[in-house]
Amino acid sequence: MRKIYLIMGLACLGLGVLAGAQGGVERLLLGLYQGFSMLLRLSPLLLLAFATAGLMTVLIPEEKVSRWLGQESGWKGLLLGGLAGALVPGGPFIYFPIAASFLVSGAEIGTVVCFVTAKNLWSLSRLPIEIALLGVELTFIRYAATAVFPPLVGLAANQLFSGSIESIRREILELQGRRRKK
Repeated sequence: MRKIYLIMGLACLGLGVLAGAQGGVERLLLGLYQGFSMLLRLSPLLLLAFATAGLMTVLIPEEKVSRWLGQESGWKGLLLGGLAGALVPGGPFIYFPIAASFLVSGAEIGTVVCFVTAKNLWSLSRLPIEIALLGVELTFIRYAATAVFPPLVGLAANQLFSGSIESIRREILELQGRRRKK
């Protein structure tokens, strides 16, 4: 976690120096003001998203998550993860906390990767705007062309990274300030 703070701190410092060099203190303060304004606008959404993820973690028993989305679920877990990704509304502030709660509650890494991939490729909440802007035919072609990717990417993640799942879970719990239940 310290690495993340260090990297973000260095990026912020570097961008601050660059903003100051390009436009002086005025440009630096404008950038900081815009960042703070964004924080104020997004704080309610972030609080709700993290509260939702936290409540899911304590309300959905780990045994059920493991049975439906864990290693023993096989293709069923991948397909359920993909379906959940397609159905969950909102952007990354919503679905990444949910993905993290799935993972620490016992979901297989491939299921979580399938969930995130499906959210980005199959999002049903985006369907009306996509049809309105691209038309029914092109939207259908895009959905049909991407239909196989979330489960395949999930399967690949299971094959390549299943040995890393416990360290990933520990890292997520550390980021959340929690410890793994024994």
